[in-house]
Amino acid sequence: MQFRYLSIATLLCIAMSFPLQAMPAIHNGIDALWHHQYKKAEQVFSQLAERGNAHAMYWLGNTYQLEGGMKRLDAGRILLKAAEMGDPWAMERLDPDNGLSLCTVWPCNSKWKSRAVEGWEKLSKQGDGKATFSLMFHKENTYWYRFTRWIPGMGQEKLNQMALKAFHQGYQGAAVYLFNHNKSANLKYLIQAAKNNFIPAYAKLAIYYKEKNNVNLMNKYKNIAIQSGDMRFIKLLFHVYIQGIFRYKKDFDKAYYYGKITTLYGDDVSEVFGKNAPEEFSLSTKVAKDNQVVLTQEAKEFVRTHPPYHYYDEFSIPFNVMDF
Repeated sequence: MQFRYLSIATLLCIAMSFPLQAMPAIHNGIDALWHHQYKKAEQVFSQLAERGNAHAMYWLGNTYQLEGGMKRLDAGRILLKAAEMGDPWAMERLDPDNGLSLCTVWPCNSKWKSRAVEGWEKLSKQGDGKATFSLMFHKENTYWYRFTRWIPGMGQEKLNQMALKAFHQGYQGAAVYLFNHNKSANLKYLIQAAKNNFIPAYAKLAIYYKEKNNVNLMNKYKNIAIQSGDMRFIKLLFHVYIQGIFRYKKDFDKAYYYGKITTLYGDDVSEVFGKNAPEEFSLSTKVAKDNQVVLTQEAKEFVRTHPPYHYYDEFSIPFNVMDF
């Protein structure tokens, strides 16, 4: 009898756990978005939004915007739902003063500006690093910041303190902001972000150490960024090798390889592969025919095993002002 009751209790626990296991977390949707799996991202965000997750509704709107076409127009309706559900980032997107929003066709309203700040303040007090970072940008956009920017202890220094607080609260992207404003002083935060697997940090560190002629560290972070499928960095390598910029020597074979990967990822740079390409950048004439076949095959194999990666968060373009 005791065994029977134990079995029933165990079965009940298993049955109750299935809905929890089946319901994905919001990070699953964002990860799908990072890898351009829009349909999967939509599915995850829709499931969570239907259960009342306001931030999932916000990300569903972002997904619609990235997909473009008529969905881009419909993104405003979804963001409005997210704002009404209480998501401050959705509220900020519907502020008419937000130059990156489509307020000519979206249901924007100035009332959302103050409500967004109230939402961020509440979340920041609860230890939300992204909310603290949002408050930093709000302060940067205030009238008085323009006059206090260079005053010690105020202006930019105050913003840096808020960014550092956001970083310690867990928002890794704050390390990029700090690094951009003072590379030598804030390098340690970018390195820590890289250790925490914040993928945009790898490319920035690779570029930094290239400038410092530190070959070992440059190669370390360069290889990690490439293996992560970082689309922007791989496209950057295509440009630096074809033009010989940023202390890189021209290497048309490498340019061909990274250009093929970029094209296979869906970012068309095919103009340099065709007959009508400018002579100095015509890879079809500068790379041996047999080598073109080998490099194309290697690029296809890389793309087969390394899905494209493009980082998005609440602050990245086209949603906000950060260029990761």
